[in-house]
Amino acid sequence: MAKYRARLGVALGGGGARGFAHFGVLLHLAEAGVRPEYVAGTSMGAVVGAAYAVGQDLPKLLRVLEHLDLSRIFGVPESYERVLGQTIVESLWERLRQRAWWEEGSPRLSQLLEVLKLFTKGTWFEDLEIPFVAVAADLSTGEEVRITEGAVHHGVAASAAVPGVFGPVQWRKRYLVDGGLVNNLPVDAVVELGARTVLAVDVGAPLGPLPKTLVGVALRSQEITARELGRVKLEAARGKLGPRLVVIHPDVDTIGLLEFDRIEEAVDAGRVAARSALSFL
Repeated sequence: MAKYRARLGVALGGGGARGFAHFGVLLHLAEAGVRPEYVAGTSMGAVVGAAYAVGQDLPKLLRVLEHLDLSRIFGVPESYERVLGQTIVESLWERLRQRAWWEEGSPRLSQLLEVLKLFTKGTWFEDLEIPFVAVAADLSTGEEVRITEGAVHHGVAASAAVPGVFGPVQWRKRYLVDGGLVNNLPVDAVVELGARTVLAVDVGAPLGPLPKTLVGVALRSQEITARELGRVKLEAARGKLGPRLVVIHPDVDTIGLLEFDRIEEAVDAGRVAARSALSFL
């Protein structure tokens, strides 16, 4: 066993459908006899990380996911910009009715909670044998929130509540949204759990072409801010961990945030990236 595998943690980043690459990473590690002892996840990284932490049979879960139409289940198109357009129309209707979003409820969020409860077997953080943290953002204060208590599916839903797609999740008198806004690659969070060596899986994508619409410009501005914050956090982690931090980038750049029908492609990319990391662990 390589010297850095003791107290190995994985930090699984957010990226929507690109995050299915995390399955490939974890499966390849298992086949190589490498078992991470700590897990931190943001957004889709939290979804996959939770499934691992509760002891799900990942190959079986993948087979189920490959036969589900997740876009239809959650009622979202493949384009994030398009779903935001729908949300803007819904918001205008709420404004005309003088109703706040928390009075309307969120059907997509309710569906997400139901699916995640199945994924996580209704487990609570306190009962996990593998320490796990889900990262979310506080909508009121902008603070990073690290969830390690309560129902796992509830914490994961908060971490994965992509603005404009799902409504905020209420947790301990806070309203939480997608953790990618504040910490998209939670290396520091898994170190806080106890990991001494970290494999970080970055499934972010390049900025891409210049946006053509004002909605696209707003999205790009948010993405730039989150990306710069992530860069600063990652550099700080490198300074502390040195060679005990290994970062991999599965080749998922062309997969859209909501292209859930490309699971197999993302999983294969995760396997390839994990294979390249084994010599450094």
